[in-house]
Amino acid sequence: MSTAADGFRLEYPDGAGYPDGAGFLDEGTADLIDEVTAGALRDVDTPSAETEQEIAVHRLDGRPVYSATLGDREIASIRFRQEAGRVIVVATTVDPEFRGRGIAGAFIADVLDDFRSRGLKVTAECPVVSAFMASNRQFSDLEG
Repeated sequence: MSTAADGFRLEYPDGAGYPDGAGFLDEGTADLIDEVTAGALRDVDTPSAETEQEIAVHRLDGRPVYSATLGDREIASIRFRQEAGRVIVVATTVDPEFRGRGIAGAFIADVLDDFRSRGLKVTAECPVVSAFMASNRQFSDLEG
């Protein structure tokens, strides 16, 4: 179990889909939560100073997935489902090689901005997105 910066507990839902206090976060998810709650949101266009390639964010047509790519390589994804004018964010992944660089937070912010531009409310089942939204109150208008 992990505790985010503001003290709330996060866990994956149990097999029936409900958090029950006995769930867990794998190490990678706990690390991403720490990354997205660590401080101020920053813009990240490149993964490091050594590369000139930019990270691009795409909503994949026909699939409920956003993808962050560097060249031809997918380095992060956010999976969601849509129900009655609402988006339920299910999972966030970031390639371990690209963690700790602020990419996760910038990627989540881009995706949330897209949901906002489409007039959608957001329910975050994903503990990473939930922690991000709790730590970045400028996205509170998407809740509810």
